Amino acid sequence: MPSNKKNGIPTIFKALLIAGSIALAIYVIASTNSHPVDNGPWFGKKITPPREAYNFELTDQNGAPFQLKNQRGKLTFLYFGFTNCPNICPTSLANMASAIRLLPPAARDRVSVVFVSVDENDDIAALKKYMPLFDEKFIGLTGSKEKIGTIARAYGAFYRKSDTQEDLIDHSTNTCVIDPEGRFCLVYGIDQLPNAAAIAGDISRILGLQTSTP
Repeated sequence: MPSNKKNGIPTIFKALLIAGSIALAIYVIASTNSHPVDNGPWFGKKITPPREAYNFELTDQNGAPFQLKNQRGKLTFLYFGFTNCPNICPTSLANMASAIRLLPPAARDRVSVVFVSVDENDDIAALKKYMPLFDEKFIGLTGSKEKIGTIARAYGAFYRKSDTQEDLIDHSTNTCVIDPEGRFCLVYGIDQLPNAAAIAGDISRILGLQTSTP
């Protein structure tokens, strides 16, 4: 009678092992294509390891108290600027709005933009007029000089009165990203913000959205 064994392993068992390996490979590939993994390059500068975001409380454009920790569950863009900024701030906020608009509609509600004014003259009324120019959901914040100074330092931001124009403020232009778990995880330079598609890709990855492969 012919043997059903080859090198000590039954032929039928060997076939089952091969079939199982193929099925596992197909599953791994499908999972990788459907769910972003944290093993490729990021467009933004990655904070490694991500650190717990400094929590703070200020007042929003509606006069309501705002605490950063209440943004848990959302991805948050944090930016420091002022409403009379002639170009950098409005361009940066418009670029963020463009990136968010590239997301699926349901995902847009999982992203917030928080604008902290570093100008003592930016009161609630000024912010209420300014923020809807970019998106009705964008949050503008104001508070005491001491509080805002502490918050800015916690995120590596700086600002000072302009040496050349009295009504202008020189300030840093980085955009901080805080993930839904409340971790400071990415930073974008001003030169990166115009690339809405790349930023939307980072957002999708952080939110765990399904992505399609080329």
